[in-house]
Amino acid sequence: MKIRLIISVLFVLFSVNNAFAVTLLQGQVYTNKVVANSLVIIQDALNNKITTTTNDHGFYQVDISALTAPILLSSNHNSLTPCNIDSAVNCVSSLANTLQQGQVNIANINFFTDLIVSNIALKLGYIGPEQLIQHGIAKPLATNIITQANQQFYNIFASALQQIGINRSSFNPTSTTTYQMNMLLELIVHNRGYDANRGQMSSTQLFDMRFNPIDEQTPFDYHNSLNEKKQNLTAKKRIFILSDSTASNYTKKVYPRMGWGQVFNQFINNANTVVINGAQSGRSSRSFYDEGWFEAIEPFMQKGDYMIIAFGHNDEKCDSSKLVRGQADIAHLCTYPNDRNNNKQYPAGQEYMSFQTSLERYLKLAKEKGMIPILMTPITRFRNANNKIAYQFNDFSPVVSNHYTAVKHGVLYSGNYADTVKFVAKENNVGLIDLEKLTIDFANKHKDDWQSYWLAIDTNDARYTYYQTQSLGTLANPDTTHFQEKGALAIANMVAKALNYITAENSLTNEALTK
Repeated sequence: MKIRLIISVLFVLFSVNNAFAVTLLQGQVYTNKVVANSLVIIQDALNNKITTTTNDHGFYQVDISALTAPILLSSNHNSLTPCNIDSAVNCVSSLANTLQQGQVNIANINFFTDLIVSNIALKLGYIGPEQLIQHGIAKPLATNIITQANQQFYNIFASALQQIGINRSSFNPTSTTTYQMNMLLELIVHNRGYDANRGQMSSTQLFDMRFNPIDEQTPFDYHNSLNEKKQNLTAKKRIFILSDSTASNYTKKVYPRMGWGQVFNQFINNANTVVINGAQSGRSSRSFYDEGWFEAIEPFMQKGDYMIIAFGHNDEKCDSSKLVRGQADIAHLCTYPNDRNNNKQYPAGQEYMSFQTSLERYLKLAKEKGMIPILMTPITRFRNANNKIAYQFNDFSPVVSNHYTAVKHGVLYSGNYADTVKFVAKENNVGLIDLEKLTIDFANKHKDDWQSYWLAIDTNDARYTYYQTQSLGTLANPDTTHFQEKGALAIANMVAKALNYITAENSLTNEALTK
Protein backbone atom coordinates (compact mmCIF):
# COMPACT_ATOMS: atom_id res chain seq x y z
CA MET A 1 0.00 0.00 0.00
CA LYS A 2 2.80 2.39 0.95
CA ILE A 3 4.63 1.54 -2.26
CA ARG A 4 1.55 2.28 -4.33
CA LEU A 5 1.09 5.60 -2.48
CA ILE A 6 4.71 6.59 -3.11
CA ILE A 7 4.39 5.69 -6.80
CA SER A 8 1.17 7.71 -7.04
CA VAL A 9 2.78 10.75 -5.39
CA LEU A 10 5.83 10.51 -7.65
CA PHE A 11 3.59 10.22 -10.71
CA VAL A 12 1.62 13.30 -9.65
CA LEU A 13 4.81 15.25 -8.98
CA PHE A 14 6.23 14.18 -12.34
CA SER A 15 3.01 15.20 -14.10
CA VAL A 16 2.96 18.59 -12.39
CA ASN A 17 6.64 19.10 -13.18
CA ASN A 18 6.07 18.06 -16.80
CA ALA A 19 3.08 20.35 -17.10
CA PHE A 20 5.26 23.31 -16.18
CA ALA A 21 8.32 22.18 -18.15
CA VAL A 22 9.60 24.73 -20.63
CA THR A 23 9.79 23.91 -24.35
CA LEU A 24 12.97 25.39 -25.74
CA LEU A 25 14.22 25.92 -29.27
CA GLN A 26 17.91 26.41 -29.87
CA GLY A 27 20.43 26.18 -32.65
CA GLN A 28 23.26 27.85 -34.48
CA VAL A 29 23.03 30.33 -37.34
CA TYR A 30 26.03 29.56 -39.53
CA THR A 31 26.37 30.51 -43.16
CA ASN A 32 29.95 30.43 -44.38
CA LYS A 33 30.92 31.81 -40.99
CA VAL A 34 29.50 32.23 -37.50
CA VAL A 35 26.58 34.66 -37.63
CA ALA A 36 26.74 36.72 -34.46
CA ASN A 37 24.17 39.23 -33.18
CA SER A 38 21.69 38.46 -35.94
CA LEU A 39 17.91 38.60 -35.82
CA VAL A 40 16.08 35.24 -35.75
CA ILE A 41 12.36 35.31 -36.54
CA ILE A 42 10.36 32.31 -35.28
CA GLN A 43 6.85 31.75 -36.65
CA ASP A 44 4.40 29.01 -35.65
CA ALA A 45 1.41 27.30 -37.27
CA LEU A 46 -0.97 29.98 -35.94
CA ASN A 47 1.25 32.75 -37.34
CA ASN A 48 2.43 33.78 -33.89
CA LYS A 49 5.91 35.28 -34.08
CA ILE A 50 8.68 35.78 -31.61
CA THR A 51 12.18 37.07 -32.23
CA THR A 52 15.56 36.61 -30.66
CA THR A 53 19.18 37.30 -31.58
CA THR A 54 22.23 35.11 -31.81
CA ASN A 55 25.13 35.42 -29.39
CA ASP A 56 28.76 36.00 -30.33
CA HIS A 57 29.09 32.34 -31.34
CA GLY A 58 26.00 32.35 -33.55
CA PHE A 59 23.79 30.42 -31.10
CA TYR A 60 20.28 31.32 -30.04
CA GLN A 61 17.90 29.85 -27.45
CA VAL A 62 14.30 30.83 -26.87
CA ASP A 63 11.27 29.63 -24.92
CA ILE A 64 8.61 28.48 -27.41
CA SER A 65 6.21 26.92 -24.91
CA ALA A 66 3.39 29.11 -26.25
CA LEU A 67 4.01 28.18 -29.90
CA THR A 68 2.45 25.43 -32.02
CA ALA A 69 4.34 23.27 -34.50
CA PRO A 70 5.40 23.43 -37.26
CA ILE A 71 7.88 26.23 -36.62
CA LEU A 72 9.42 28.23 -39.47
CA LEU A 73 12.61 30.14 -38.78
CA SER A 74 14.37 32.82 -40.80
CA SER A 75 17.43 34.97 -40.34
CA ASN A 76 18.98 37.80 -42.33
CA HIS A 77 22.53 37.11 -41.27
CA ASN A 78 24.51 39.98 -39.80
CA SER A 79 21.37 42.08 -39.77
CA LEU A 80 18.61 43.08 -37.40
CA THR A 81 16.06 43.49 -40.20
CA PRO A 82 13.79 40.89 -41.88
CA CYS A 83 14.71 39.39 -45.26
CA ASN A 84 13.84 41.18 -48.49
CA ILE A 85 14.91 40.99 -52.12
CA ASP A 86 17.76 43.43 -51.56
CA SER A 87 19.27 41.13 -48.91
CA ALA A 88 18.59 37.80 -50.62
CA VAL A 89 22.22 36.75 -50.36
CA ASN A 90 21.93 36.95 -46.57
CA CYS A 91 18.57 35.23 -46.08
CA VAL A 92 18.47 31.74 -44.60
CA SER A 93 15.61 29.65 -43.22
CA SER A 94 14.87 26.44 -41.35
CA LEU A 95 11.94 24.28 -40.27
CA ALA A 96 11.06 22.37 -37.09
CA ASN A 97 8.17 20.26 -38.33
CA THR A 98 7.32 18.81 -34.91
CA LEU A 99 8.25 19.67 -31.32
CA GLN A 100 9.11 17.68 -28.24
CA GLN A 101 7.07 19.40 -25.54
CA GLY A 102 8.89 20.22 -22.34
CA GLN A 103 12.25 19.51 -23.94
CA VAL A 104 15.02 21.20 -25.86
CA ASN A 105 14.43 21.18 -29.62
CA ILE A 106 17.19 21.97 -32.10
CA ALA A 107 16.79 23.94 -35.31
CA ASN A 108 19.99 25.18 -36.94
CA ILE A 109 19.71 27.82 -39.63
CA ASN A 110 22.21 27.59 -42.48
CA PHE A 111 22.59 27.18 -46.24
CA PHE A 112 21.65 23.50 -46.01
CA THR A 113 18.47 24.04 -44.02
CA ASP A 114 17.56 26.87 -46.40
CA LEU A 115 17.93 24.46 -49.33
CA ILE A 116 15.67 21.93 -47.59
CA VAL A 117 13.02 24.57 -46.85
CA SER A 118 13.30 25.68 -50.47
CA ASN A 119 12.74 22.10 -51.66
CA ILE A 120 9.67 21.88 -49.43
CA ALA A 121 8.36 25.22 -50.71
CA LEU A 122 8.63 24.08 -54.33
CA LYS A 123 6.76 20.85 -53.52
CA LEU A 124 3.98 22.92 -51.97
CA GLY A 125 3.69 25.14 -55.05
CA TYR A 126 5.60 28.19 -53.84
CA ILE A 127 8.48 29.80 -55.72
CA GLY A 128 10.84 29.78 -52.74
CA PRO A 129 11.35 29.88 -48.97
CA GLU A 130 10.17 33.44 -48.41
CA GLN A 131 6.77 32.74 -49.98
CA LEU A 132 6.39 29.69 -47.73
CA ILE A 133 7.29 31.79 -44.71
CA GLN A 134 4.83 34.49 -45.73
CA HIS A 135 1.96 32.00 -46.06
CA GLY A 136 2.98 29.80 -43.14
CA ILE A 137 2.31 26.11 -42.52
CA ALA A 138 -0.92 25.39 -40.63
CA LYS A 139 -0.11 21.80 -39.63
CA PRO A 140 2.87 19.43 -39.63
CA LEU A 141 3.86 18.34 -43.11
CA ALA A 142 3.45 14.78 -44.34
CA THR A 143 6.52 12.64 -43.70
CA ASN A 144 7.06 11.97 -47.41
CA ILE A 145 7.44 15.70 -48.16
CA ILE A 146 10.11 16.06 -45.49
CA THR A 147 11.81 12.87 -46.62
CA GLN A 148 11.91 13.90 -50.28
CA ALA A 149 13.25 17.38 -49.47
CA ASN A 150 16.00 15.88 -47.31
CA GLN A 151 16.80 13.30 -49.97
CA GLN A 152 17.41 16.05 -52.51
CA PHE A 153 19.92 17.54 -50.08
CA TYR A 154 21.69 14.20 -49.63
CA ASN A 155 21.78 13.62 -53.40
CA ILE A 156 23.85 16.78 -53.68
CA PHE A 157 26.03 16.46 -50.59
CA ALA A 158 26.34 12.73 -49.81
CA SER A 159 29.79 12.46 -51.39
CA ALA A 160 31.05 15.59 -49.63
CA LEU A 161 29.76 14.32 -46.27
CA GLN A 162 31.71 11.14 -46.81
CA GLN A 163 34.81 13.11 -47.82
CA ILE A 164 34.96 14.85 -44.45
CA GLY A 165 33.94 11.86 -42.34
CA ILE A 166 30.28 12.57 -41.57
CA ASN A 167 28.08 9.50 -41.21
CA ARG A 168 24.97 10.27 -43.23
CA SER A 169 22.73 7.97 -41.12
CA SER A 170 23.35 10.06 -38.00
CA PHE A 171 23.45 13.48 -39.65
CA ASN A 172 20.73 16.04 -40.20
CA PRO A 173 21.68 19.65 -41.01
CA THR A 174 18.74 20.96 -39.00
CA SER A 175 19.48 19.11 -35.77
CA THR A 176 23.19 18.26 -36.00
CA THR A 177 25.84 20.82 -35.18
CA THR A 178 29.37 19.68 -36.04
CA TYR A 179 32.56 21.43 -37.04
CA GLN A 180 32.65 19.17 -40.13
CA MET A 181 29.34 20.60 -41.35
CA ASN A 182 30.74 24.08 -40.92
CA MET A 183 33.75 23.02 -43.00
CA LEU A 184 31.35 22.38 -45.88
CA LEU A 185 29.40 25.58 -45.37
CA GLU A 186 32.61 27.63 -45.54
CA LEU A 187 33.09 26.46 -49.13
CA ILE A 188 29.65 27.32 -50.48
CA VAL A 189 28.22 30.49 -52.02
CA HIS A 190 24.53 30.98 -51.30
CA ASN A 191 21.85 33.23 -52.70
CA ARG A 192 18.19 33.16 -53.64
CA GLY A 193 16.94 33.16 -57.20
CA TYR A 194 14.77 35.85 -58.76
CA ASP A 195 11.31 35.31 -60.21
CA ALA A 196 11.19 37.83 -63.07
CA ASN A 197 7.41 37.72 -63.46
CA ARG A 198 6.71 38.55 -59.83
CA GLY A 199 9.81 40.52 -58.95
CA GLN A 200 10.34 38.35 -55.88
CA MET A 201 12.97 36.07 -54.38
CA SER A 202 12.63 32.49 -55.54
CA SER A 203 14.34 29.20 -54.70
CA THR A 204 17.65 28.69 -52.93
CA GLN A 205 20.76 28.56 -55.11
CA LEU A 206 24.11 27.13 -54.03
CA PHE A 207 27.47 27.48 -55.82
CA ASP A 208 31.03 26.30 -55.36
CA MET A 209 33.98 28.66 -54.97
CA ARG A 210 34.04 29.38 -58.73
CA PHE A 211 30.31 30.09 -58.85
CA ASN A 212 29.45 26.84 -60.60
CA PRO A 213 25.88 25.83 -59.69
CA ILE A 214 25.53 22.90 -57.30
CA ASP A 215 22.59 20.59 -57.97
CA GLU A 216 21.70 16.92 -58.28
CA GLN A 217 23.33 16.72 -61.72
CA THR A 218 26.50 18.35 -60.36
CA PRO A 219 26.93 17.23 -56.71
CA PHE A 220 29.21 19.16 -54.42
CA ASP A 221 32.86 18.09 -54.29
CA TYR A 222 34.49 19.17 -51.03
CA HIS A 223 38.12 18.71 -52.07
CA ASN A 224 37.60 20.49 -55.39
CA SER A 225 35.92 23.49 -53.77
CA LEU A 226 38.59 23.63 -51.06
CA ASN A 227 41.25 23.79 -53.77
CA GLU A 228 39.28 26.46 -55.66
CA LYS A 229 39.07 28.63 -52.55
CA LYS A 230 42.80 28.30 -51.96
CA GLN A 231 43.56 29.27 -55.56
CA ASN A 232 41.10 32.17 -55.44
CA LEU A 233 42.93 33.62 -52.45
CA THR A 234 46.54 32.86 -53.33
CA ALA A 235 46.66 33.42 -57.11
CA LYS A 236 48.80 36.31 -58.30
CA LYS A 237 45.83 37.74 -60.23
CA ARG A 238 42.11 37.19 -60.52
CA ILE A 239 39.80 38.07 -63.41
CA PHE A 240 36.25 38.72 -62.18
CA ILE A 241 33.34 38.62 -64.60
CA LEU A 242 30.31 40.68 -63.58
CA SER A 243 27.59 40.04 -66.14
CA ASP A 244 24.35 38.33 -67.10
CA SER A 245 23.13 35.12 -68.78
CA THR A 246 25.33 35.62 -71.84
CA ALA A 247 28.35 34.94 -69.60
CA SER A 248 27.00 32.87 -66.69
CA ASN A 249 27.79 29.29 -65.67
CA TYR A 250 25.13 26.68 -66.50
CA THR A 251 24.39 23.22 -65.13
CA LYS A 252 24.90 19.98 -67.02
CA LYS A 253 21.13 19.69 -67.34
CA VAL A 254 20.95 22.39 -70.03
CA TYR A 255 24.13 21.43 -71.93
CA PRO A 256 25.21 22.47 -74.55
CA ARG A 257 23.99 25.90 -73.42
CA MET A 258 26.95 27.85 -72.04
CA GLY A 259 27.94 31.38 -71.21
CA TRP A 260 31.26 32.73 -72.49
CA GLY A 261 32.45 33.24 -68.92
CA GLN A 262 31.97 29.54 -68.28
CA VAL A 263 34.81 28.68 -70.68
CA PHE A 264 36.92 31.83 -70.41
CA ASN A 265 39.50 30.11 -68.21
CA GLN A 266 40.45 27.95 -71.21
CA PHE A 267 41.99 31.06 -72.80
CA ILE A 268 44.13 31.99 -69.83
CA ASN A 269 47.73 30.84 -70.16
CA ASN A 270 48.98 31.81 -66.74
CA ALA A 271 49.02 29.40 -63.82
CA ASN A 272 48.98 32.34 -61.41
CA THR A 273 45.76 33.83 -62.83
CA VAL A 274 42.28 32.48 -62.06
CA VAL A 275 38.90 33.36 -63.53
CA ILE A 276 36.03 33.91 -61.11
CA ASN A 277 32.86 34.07 -63.16
CA GLY A 278 30.20 35.72 -61.01
CA ALA A 279 27.83 36.37 -63.95
CA GLN A 280 24.19 35.56 -63.18
CA SER A 281 21.28 35.01 -65.54
CA GLY A 282 18.60 37.67 -65.63
CA ARG A 283 20.58 40.35 -63.83
CA SER A 284 21.05 43.96 -64.82
CA SER A 285 23.86 46.23 -63.66
CA ARG A 286 21.47 47.38 -60.96
CA SER A 287 20.06 44.08 -59.70
CA PHE A 288 23.44 42.31 -59.77
CA TYR A 289 24.50 44.66 -57.01
CA ASP A 290 21.17 45.02 -55.21
CA GLU A 291 20.62 41.26 -54.91
CA GLY A 292 24.02 40.69 -53.35
CA TRP A 293 25.89 39.02 -56.19
CA PHE A 294 28.70 41.56 -55.97
CA GLU A 295 28.77 41.03 -52.20
CA ALA A 296 29.18 37.29 -52.80
CA ILE A 297 32.30 37.64 -54.95
CA GLU A 298 33.80 40.65 -53.19
CA PRO A 299 35.74 38.66 -50.52
CA PHE A 300 38.06 37.29 -53.21
CA MET A 301 38.91 40.67 -54.76
CA GLN A 302 42.44 42.00 -54.31
CA LYS A 303 44.55 44.88 -55.51
CA GLY A 304 45.69 44.46 -59.11
CA ASP A 305 42.84 42.13 -60.10
CA TYR A 306 40.72 42.66 -63.23
CA MET A 307 36.98 43.43 -63.06
CA ILE A 308 35.14 42.86 -66.36
CA ILE A 309 31.80 44.70 -66.22
CA ALA A 310 29.42 43.53 -68.94
CA PHE A 311 25.76 44.52 -68.63
CA GLY A 312 23.02 45.91 -70.84
CA HIS A 313 20.67 43.11 -71.88
CA ASN A 314 18.52 43.26 -68.77
CA ASP A 315 19.04 46.96 -68.08
CA GLU A 316 16.91 47.47 -71.20
CA LYS A 317 13.85 45.99 -69.51
CA CYS A 318 12.11 49.30 -68.89
CA ASP A 319 8.68 48.77 -70.45
CA SER A 320 6.15 49.28 -67.64
CA SER A 321 3.26 48.46 -70.00
CA LYS A 322 4.16 44.75 -70.22
CA LEU A 323 1.28 42.85 -68.68
CA VAL A 324 3.20 40.09 -66.89
CA ARG A 325 6.46 41.57 -65.69
CA GLY A 326 6.48 45.24 -66.63
CA GLN A 327 6.20 46.64 -63.11
CA ALA A 328 8.65 44.09 -61.71
CA ASP A 329 11.22 45.00 -64.37
CA ILE A 330 10.94 48.69 -63.54
CA ALA A 331 11.22 48.00 -59.83
CA HIS A 332 14.29 45.78 -59.98
CA LEU A 333 16.08 45.63 -63.36
CA CYS A 334 15.59 48.75 -65.43
CA THR A 335 18.24 51.42 -65.89
CA TYR A 336 17.97 54.15 -68.51
CA PRO A 337 20.66 54.90 -71.14
CA ASN A 338 22.10 58.34 -71.77
CA ASP A 339 20.47 60.53 -74.37
CA ARG A 340 22.06 61.48 -77.72
CA ASN A 341 24.10 64.18 -76.00
CA ASN A 342 25.32 61.71 -73.39
CA ASN A 343 23.29 63.22 -70.60
CA LYS A 344 22.04 60.89 -67.92
CA GLN A 345 18.34 60.03 -67.98
CA TYR A 346 16.31 58.96 -64.96
CA PRO A 347 13.09 59.83 -63.12
CA ALA A 348 13.37 62.74 -60.68
CA GLY A 349 15.09 61.70 -57.47
CA GLN A 350 16.01 58.25 -58.82
CA GLU A 351 19.53 58.63 -60.20
CA TYR A 352 20.18 54.95 -59.36
CA MET A 353 18.07 54.22 -62.46
CA SER A 354 20.69 55.81 -64.73
CA PHE A 355 22.72 53.16 -66.60
CA GLN A 356 25.78 55.41 -66.37
CA THR A 357 25.39 55.82 -62.61
CA SER A 358 24.93 52.08 -62.20
CA LEU A 359 28.08 51.29 -64.19
CA GLU A 360 30.10 53.92 -62.38
CA ARG A 361 29.27 52.30 -59.06
CA TYR A 362 31.41 49.32 -60.11
CA LEU A 363 34.18 51.63 -61.33
CA LYS A 364 34.20 53.32 -57.92
CA LEU A 365 34.35 49.97 -56.13
CA ALA A 366 37.19 48.82 -58.39
CA LYS A 367 39.13 52.02 -57.71
CA GLU A 368 38.66 51.63 -53.96
CA LYS A 369 40.12 48.13 -54.16
CA GLY A 370 42.96 49.04 -56.48
CA MET A 371 41.53 46.83 -59.22
CA ILE A 372 41.61 47.31 -63.01
CA PRO A 373 38.06 47.71 -64.39
CA ILE A 374 37.21 46.81 -67.98
CA LEU A 375 33.85 47.94 -69.39
CA MET A 376 32.26 45.86 -72.14
CA THR A 377 29.37 46.58 -74.47
CA PRO A 378 26.65 43.88 -74.53
CA ILE A 379 26.82 40.95 -76.96
CA THR A 380 24.65 41.41 -80.04
CA ARG A 381 21.48 39.47 -80.58
CA PHE A 382 21.29 37.66 -83.93
CA ARG A 383 18.68 40.10 -85.18
CA ASN A 384 18.39 42.64 -87.98
CA ALA A 385 17.18 46.25 -88.03
CA ASN A 386 13.55 45.06 -88.03
CA ASN A 387 14.19 43.04 -84.85
CA LYS A 388 13.71 39.85 -86.85
CA ILE A 389 16.03 36.86 -86.89
CA ALA A 390 18.65 37.79 -89.45
CA TYR A 391 19.10 35.96 -92.77
CA GLN A 392 15.82 34.09 -92.54
CA PHE A 393 13.05 33.55 -95.08
CA ASN A 394 14.90 35.23 -97.98
CA ASP A 395 15.50 38.33 -95.89
CA PHE A 396 19.21 39.08 -96.19
CA SER A 397 19.22 42.06 -93.84
CA PRO A 398 22.36 41.82 -91.67
CA VAL A 399 22.73 41.71 -87.90
CA VAL A 400 22.97 45.25 -86.55
CA SER A 401 23.32 47.04 -83.23
CA ASN A 402 20.18 46.24 -81.27
CA HIS A 403 20.76 47.66 -77.80
CA TYR A 404 18.70 50.77 -78.47
CA THR A 405 15.34 51.63 -76.98
CA ALA A 406 12.85 53.95 -78.60
CA VAL A 407 10.27 56.02 -76.77
CA LYS A 408 6.92 54.29 -76.69
CA HIS A 409 4.06 53.78 -74.31
CA GLY A 410 5.50 52.42 -71.07
CA VAL A 411 9.11 53.47 -71.78
CA LEU A 412 10.26 56.80 -70.35
CA TYR A 413 13.55 57.41 -72.12
CA SER A 414 15.14 56.40 -75.41
CA GLY A 415 18.83 55.83 -75.96
CA ASN A 416 21.64 53.45 -76.87
CA TYR A 417 23.01 51.21 -74.14
CA ALA A 418 26.19 50.29 -76.04
CA ASP A 419 26.95 53.95 -76.68
CA THR A 420 26.43 54.69 -72.99
CA VAL A 421 29.00 52.03 -72.07
CA LYS A 422 31.49 53.58 -74.52
CA PHE A 423 30.89 57.05 -73.09
CA VAL A 424 31.32 55.87 -69.49
CA ALA A 425 34.60 54.16 -70.41
CA LYS A 426 35.91 57.32 -72.10
CA GLU A 427 34.65 59.63 -69.37
CA ASN A 428 36.33 57.55 -66.66
CA ASN A 429 39.44 56.65 -68.67
CA VAL A 430 39.03 52.89 -68.28
CA GLY A 431 39.52 50.02 -70.70
CA LEU A 432 36.74 49.16 -73.15
CA ILE A 433 35.93 45.99 -75.05
CA ASP A 434 33.36 46.77 -77.75
CA LEU A 435 31.93 43.27 -77.75
CA GLU A 436 28.76 44.37 -79.52
CA LYS A 437 30.79 45.38 -82.59
CA LEU A 438 32.96 42.25 -82.41
CA THR A 439 29.92 39.99 -82.23
CA ILE A 440 28.06 41.85 -84.97
CA ASP A 441 31.01 41.25 -87.27
CA PHE A 442 31.17 37.63 -86.16
CA ALA A 443 27.44 37.10 -86.68
CA ASN A 444 27.47 38.47 -90.21
CA LYS A 445 30.46 36.29 -91.12
CA HIS A 446 28.53 33.25 -89.91
CA LYS A 447 25.19 33.90 -91.58
CA ASP A 448 25.12 30.36 -92.97
CA ASP A 449 26.14 28.42 -89.85
CA TRP A 450 25.08 30.77 -87.03
CA GLN A 451 22.85 28.08 -85.54
CA SER A 452 26.00 26.17 -84.62
CA TYR A 453 26.94 29.04 -82.30
CA TRP A 454 23.72 30.50 -80.95
CA LEU A 455 21.36 28.24 -79.04
CA ALA A 456 19.42 26.31 -81.69
CA ILE A 457 19.29 22.66 -80.63
CA ASP A 458 17.97 19.80 -82.71
CA THR A 459 15.28 18.22 -80.54
CA ASN A 460 15.85 14.89 -82.30
CA ASP A 461 19.40 14.75 -80.99
CA ALA A 462 19.32 12.07 -78.27
CA ARG A 463 22.16 13.80 -76.40
CA TYR A 464 20.01 16.81 -75.56
CA THR A 465 16.76 15.45 -74.18
CA TYR A 466 16.21 18.61 -72.10
CA TYR A 467 15.34 20.56 -75.25
CA GLN A 468 12.59 18.15 -76.26
CA THR A 469 10.36 19.95 -73.76
CA GLN A 470 11.60 23.50 -74.39
CA SER A 471 9.85 26.12 -76.50
CA LEU A 472 12.97 28.27 -76.98
CA GLY A 473 16.49 27.37 -77.99
CA THR A 474 15.53 24.82 -80.62
CA LEU A 475 15.91 24.71 -84.40
CA ALA A 476 12.22 25.54 -84.68
CA ASN A 477 12.56 28.53 -82.34
CA PRO A 478 16.20 29.58 -81.96
CA ASP A 479 17.43 31.61 -79.01
CA THR A 480 19.13 34.58 -80.65
CA THR A 481 20.65 35.88 -77.41
CA HIS A 482 22.35 32.87 -75.80
CA PHE A 483 24.97 30.41 -76.95
CA GLN A 484 25.79 26.76 -77.10
CA GLU A 485 29.30 25.52 -76.39
CA LYS A 486 30.82 26.41 -79.77
CA GLY A 487 29.48 29.95 -79.54
CA ALA A 488 30.59 30.40 -75.93
CA LEU A 489 34.13 29.39 -76.92
CA ALA A 490 34.12 31.81 -79.84
CA ILE A 491 32.98 34.72 -77.65
CA ALA A 492 35.45 33.85 -74.88
CA ASN A 493 38.23 33.87 -77.47
CA MET A 494 37.19 37.35 -78.64
CA VAL A 495 37.17 38.68 -75.09
CA ALA A 496 40.57 37.13 -74.35
CA LYS A 497 42.13 38.71 -77.44
CA ALA A 498 40.60 42.09 -76.64
CA LEU A 499 41.66 41.92 -73.02
CA ASN A 500 45.15 40.95 -74.12
CA TYR A 501 45.28 43.99 -76.38
CA ILE A 502 43.96 46.65 -74.02
CA THR A 503 45.98 45.51 -71.02
CA ALA A 504 49.20 45.00 -73.03
CA GLU A 505 49.90 41.93 -70.89
CA ASN A 506 50.55 39.26 -73.48
CA SER A 507 51.38 36.71 -70.80
CA LEU A 508 47.83 36.85 -69.45
CA THR A 509 46.09 34.98 -72.26
CA ASN A 510 46.84 31.88 -74.24
CA GLU A 511 48.41 33.27 -77.43
CA ALA A 512 48.22 29.93 -79.23
CA LEU A 513 44.46 29.93 -78.82
CA THR A 514 43.79 33.60 -79.31
CA LYS A 515 45.76 34.18 -82.51
